[in-house]
Amino acid sequence: MNRDPEAWMRLGRLFRNARELEGLTRKDFGVKAGVSEKAVYNAEKGEVPSRHQPPTLVKIAAAHGWSPESIQSILDGGDPVPSQAAVAPEGTKGRSGGTSAQLLELMPRVYEFGRLCSALGASPKARDEFDAAVQHLIDSVSHRSAQTSYSLAAYRPHALGEGVPADDAEAILRAMEEDGR
Repeated sequence: MNRDPEAWMRLGRLFRNARELEGLTRKDFGVKAGVSEKAVYNAEKGEVPSRHQPPTLVKIAAAHGWSPESIQSILDGGDPVPSQAAVAPEGTKGRSGGTSAQLLELMPRVYEFGRLCSALGASPKARDEFDAAVQHLIDSVSHRSAQTSYSLAAYRPHALGEGVPADDAEAILRAMEEDGR
């Protein structure tokens, strides 16, 4: 089991951010996840467990739409792995006429941008704020279309590569402009 305190703090921060983006209290989220409010608090605190990984972490991850592998992925410096049930159906129409599939295809590039900035020296806090802003934008799509439901937890893959190609930055800006119409 990973015993790096920074890795566990990051896991706790991602748990907390995902819950707060849903607008849920710890108590309400605990009900959703089928765990106690104290279990949610402990997971978000980000302390290294004394013996073994608490089984409640898997329930919390699942309630965020993450697969059980997400916990280890995050502790290893990666991103949550979406559960198959969390990915939006192909072809769901969004507000601007685009499809959920198009939005989901763009998401890895958006998060790759955040990772590249971190690799080039941006603060982890700035990356978390960027991730939260992206989630807020996705949530605004969800609120406008009852048929569309996304979450950071549902799709934030760990991309391997050399960063965001220049033409991807243009695609991201175009997508953001289309959403503003």
